[in-house]
Amino acid sequence: MVFELHIWGPAFELASIDAQCLAAIIYLRQCLQSDRWVLIPSSEARVSPLGELPALRDGETWVAGFSNIVDYLRDVSNGEQDLNKDLNAQQQADCAAFSAFITSRGQPLLDLSLYVSSDNYLNCTRQALSDILTWPNSWTVPHQWRAQAKKRSEHLGLSSLDVDSAQEEENKRADAGLTAHIPKSLRKPRQTVTGLLGRHQQKNRFRLDAVTEDFFEPLSEMLGEKNWLFGDQPSSADCLAIGFLALMQTPALEHGWLRESLQAKHASLDKWVKSRIAEVFGPPVDTSLVLGRKPGVVAAELSLPWRVPASRSFPQLLQAVLEGCISSIPAIGSLHGISEIGNTRGTGRERYREKQLQLARLQRQRDVYLGLMASTVTTMGVVAWLVYQGLLPVPRWGRPASRRRGFGEAGALLGL
Repeated sequence: MVFELHIWGPAFELASIDAQCLAAIIYLRQCLQSDRWVLIPSSEARVSPLGELPALRDGETWVAGFSNIVDYLRDVSNGEQDLNKDLNAQQQADCAAFSAFITSRGQPLLDLSLYVSSDNYLNCTRQALSDILTWPNSWTVPHQWRAQAKKRSEHLGLSSLDVDSAQEEENKRADAGLTAHIPKSLRKPRQTVTGLLGRHQQKNRFRLDAVTEDFFEPLSEMLGEKNWLFGDQPSSADCLAIGFLALMQTPALEHGWLRESLQAKHASLDKWVKSRIAEVFGPPVDTSLVLGRKPGVVAAELSLPWRVPASRSFPQLLQAVLEGCISSIPAIGSLHGISEIGNTRGTGRERYREKQLQLARLQRQRDVYLGLMASTVTTMGVVAWLVYQGLLPVPRWGRPASRRRGFGEAGALLGL
């Protein structure tokens, strides 16, 4: 059986725009032969019933998320397809700790660099997302990802990298102060976006340097002069580290403070990442080729086992439009996301299949609610249009008009 690894599509000359997808590619490249798996880029998380990427498909079984993929490959192979199998107990604990550290500290840094920073997002990330996403996800997903990135990184106190939010706060502060009592015609012009960004960058540079050092320094110390973090053999933590560091190092961003810090202060770590990227991913990826938008034999021309994704049917496209509309509604959108499920009782493949069945049942329930909501909205729209056009009479309810009593000629003479 050939494994299928579904990921978010390529960007920045890398195999994926997502760090955990890159880590999953590296992991499968290290523990599986090239004929045992294929790599399928996607622009839709619902290609998997789990609604999450990266997702590994093994026949009828789906597993989503880097750590779950690592656990699944270890379980179904009795430990043979496990990069951590040669680590001792202490190294196993360090590997788990570093994996959690990389994810918890690295993801907010990527969020700040690629999504929160207005210049980087508008001039680089937004275009990269447009290249890999299909309609209607190209309209909804970028805004959703940026909102999620702002929420994940708000604890760092660097939201002013988002010029729109920073300028809005500046305007509110000015309107609430003494400036509010000055006529608008006599007010001093407010700061331009460029000036505002420059002022906030100078103020935030110290904070940015501090949070980047908190991430790079432990990795540099752990790597030292070794080939991998825990010796001469790769581990799952190495895959995560390369995935996150690749997205920090490779994109040519307008404000590349992560890349500059890595090159200037951690040269050995920077050199290690570059060598691993070239070794695993090979030459830059042709996005149009691997997405099937131009003719070519994908597997023969690229170093990774790419497979062109299947085209979406009209019902799938319609469902994507409806989900995009519903997810943008503040109160209802959050309820439509993937829900958490309880612990499963099975072992091996049965445990993953049980989880998949539970999530599939939840998804079917959401689809029923989605269909009912779409039918209700459509019916209400048709009825409103018919009423507006006068094709559907609306009954009038109310107190009947009182009949005036007549007094004949005498009443007319007396004005009654």
